[in-house]
Amino acid sequence: MSDESKEIGRIGFDSSGEPVIREPIIIKLSSYRNSKFIDIRKYYEADNDWKPTKKGVTLTGEQLNEFQKMLKDNENDINNWFKEE
Repeated sequence: MSDESKEIGRIGFDSSGEPVIREPIIIKLSSYRNSKFIDIRKYYEADNDWKPTKKGVTLTGEQLNEFQKMLKDNENDINNWFKEE
């Protein structure tokens, strides 16, 4: 497996690809030294290109599974948190 990266999604961009927030998020699948990761990171625009910031998280498959389970197990609390004023 070679070191590679594949973008799978964007948050904070409109349908034409323009950012609607200052530091939009780009989600990528990546590999490095025979390990696979998912990278969720804020980006900024420079020189007509999107560059990653240090603000983000890179998870292994096991960590992603734990994170997904945590979100599912706490779905009601999370939704209620965002509904509170």
